[in-house]
Amino acid sequence: MKHLWRYIFILTAIIILWNQFILRPIRILSIFIHKIGYSFIAFLFGYGKEAFSAAFENLGVTILNVPGWFSSFFVLNGGYISSALFFVIITGLKKTGAKKYLLGIIAIVYMFISVINPALQFTWVYIIFFVSIVIILYMVKKSSLEEWIIDIAGISAIAYIIYDTFVDTILFTINEKFNIINSWRSAPPAYLVKLSEITPLPALVWAIIWLVISILLFHMLLIKSSRYLRR
Repeated sequence: MKHLWRYIFILTAIIILWNQFILRPIRILSIFIHKIGYSFIAFLFGYGKEAFSAAFENLGVTILNVPGWFSSFFVLNGGYISSALFFVIITGLKKTGAKKYLLGIIAIVYMFISVINPALQFTWVYIIFFVSIVIILYMVKKSSLEEWIIDIAGISAIAYIIYDTFVDTILFTINEKFNIINSWRSAPPAYLVKLSEITPLPALVWAIIWLVISILLFHMLLIKSSRYLRR
């Protein structure tokens, strides 16, 4: 039961604190994971090796245009696929002997992406903070704390999808319709907007589709498994 509530607490806290400074290192990590998949699929579908430098020139949304409807469709979904896949992989590896290497691998990938992209030098301070925590955890050998950080890193990837779809799209659409909060400055992600332009489905429907996928993954891999272990 304690694991169940921990997962729910982490997901809720990440979504609530998404734009706060305290969550910046984890948020940047989740953005990196999203962009890795997005640029990789763009590379596979003909954009070329420039896809990686173009996607990582900043932390904002970068639309990579590729020829053909099929290619464009997969590229626009690539970031969310990557985030979901990272969550699945981390959740799966956490149950194996590879768990003790996960934080180190994540830290190395984090550093590598920032070092090879001069435009992302401003993220080094957050990377140093994240790596310092990883080193301290390896030194004190506190497995319970390691599990917390691994869970936060994994869940942040799925939280990225939930925030994009639920907060930035669904809640934004509701607010725009009923004018509940006048100062709301958010907007649906460009990926979903572009999907609505190349398919018959509006951005709101694509947001609901990805929200359902992310919640189902969270339920099956964490909530359902934690109940099974309790039995």
